[in-house]
Amino acid sequence: MNKALITGAGFFLLVSLFALNACRENAKIEGDEALIPRQEMVMLMSDMEVAEAVLRYKQGKISRDSLNKLSAMTFDSLYAWHQVTPARFKANLAYYQKDLAGFEKMLDEVILVLTRAKDSINNLPLPGGDTVRQSKIQVR
Repeated sequence: MNKALITGAGFFLLVSLFALNACRENAKIEGDEALIPRQEMVMLMSDMEVAEAVLRYKQGKISRDSLNKLSAMTFDSLYAWHQVTPARFKANLAYYQKDLAGFEKMLDEVILVLTRAKDSINNLPLPGGDTVRQSKIQVR
């Protein structure tokens, strides 16, 4: 009985170790691409939105050929900055989109990041201006 208990406990311990080790490995998704952590993906998606907004702004101001070159350079820089490949980004995007509710929450976080960035820019003092307005109240 004692030997069976030890064997059962040993088996349980062995299975538990394999399970923990599997959880600790980098999660793999389609095409053996590593999973980008959720918060890093949110930041990458936020930067993508800013880049796309800049490209939409430039769209009417420069030629189509120049826009295509600028677009390629912009996205190449973004991928390099975040240390991902386009294939890895696409595979991760497809992975996160499988859980629609979770993906919608990610998009909400992207909007929050962009809103905070916009608010921080809007609250910058004007160049050459004073951050404290002069009061027109006269003291007698």
